[in-house]
Amino acid sequence: MNRVLSQPAADKTLSVYAQVDPSLFENQGRTPGWRIWLKNSLRELKAKHAEPETAELIARAEHYFTNLRPECKAVAAFFTPRAEEVLQLKVPIVAPECHFGRPAVASLLWLLDEYEPYVVTLVDSEKARFFVAQLGRAGLGDTRFNEVFEYDFPQKTMMPSGRNEGGYPQGGNNRDAFAATIQDHARRFYREVAEQCGHLLEQSGAKRLLLGGIETSAHCVIEQMHDTVARAVIGIVPTPLHLGDQATWDAMMPRALEFEREHERALVDEVVDLAKAGGRGALGVATVLDCLKNKQVELLLVPWPLGDVELRVRLPELAMAAGARIELVAGAAAERIEQEGGLAARLYYGIPEAAPAPPLAGAA
Repeated sequence: MNRVLSQPAADKTLSVYAQVDPSLFENQGRTPGWRIWLKNSLRELKAKHAEPETAELIARAEHYFTNLRPECKAVAAFFTPRAEEVLQLKVPIVAPECHFGRPAVASLLWLLDEYEPYVVTLVDSEKARFFVAQLGRAGLGDTRFNEVFEYDFPQKTMMPSGRNEGGYPQGGNNRDAFAATIQDHARRFYREVAEQCGHLLEQSGAKRLLLGGIETSAHCVIEQMHDTVARAVIGIVPTPLHLGDQATWDAMMPRALEFEREHERALVDEVVDLAKAGGRGALGVATVLDCLKNKQVELLLVPWPLGDVELRVRLPELAMAAGARIELVAGAAAERIEQEGGLAARLYYGIPEAAPAPPLAGAA
């Protein structure tokens, strides 16, 4: 996103978000619906902006999308006179968009926030699979096996005894020793899986961890985790281990999105409570913009989708300039922000109340 905002001639950027998913009903005609929408949007943009640069950018966009044969759900494209950045996305956008001027990165910011990195671990008693998922796509994974299943434990480990029925010993310490060996290998295996989860969180920068596979094995892994890793676990989703990584992530993603909504509701409730208690919170468009200008904002909460197009384009850059994190929230969290004035922010320090006016001279 920073590259899009800082590229040369960024003030003259043609931003296009197109919903190109071939599985959508509107995209299954002889001419897909997204092509009709794009043609009409670019025509309106050309009529609105008569600059030669705009016509050249529109021609480049038309050339790119004419040759596009979609194998993704959406495309985010940014064209400038000197460069271009095109992202083919495995996740849908909220709404198509076509804009000229400063880069319209809010929709991209929403996708990065909605589908942030997750470490995914699938485990049973025999093996564990790991991969990192982001923007709806499962990345390269790894597999770890429980070494006990590489060993051969024949019945001869059970030494004969004086009381033998059917050729096998009855009771004795060897059976207990065998069970203890299996348990030791299982604990070591689950501990190694827990450690690998921690390494992947650190390497990927992800803050959330989803466990799948067999539920009992997943709980055994959690028991072996360091507290800092265990706090990253957002849930266990029982999942068949024979599924591929992408199919597994598609099955687990609803839990990730459910957690995202829960997290957003908690953030908004916290900020609203802070603001109403006269603490480190601010509510309302005018108040929050003023706090951004004064660099008071630690976290900016924006309802999504944001109807004000101009504000939608400006807010990401205002937040970056103020050194504030920005979180775009949906569902019940977005509805509450709208009810409380349209924007919300958690501040570095509270807004001081205005000092009372001095009494007038001669007043009783």
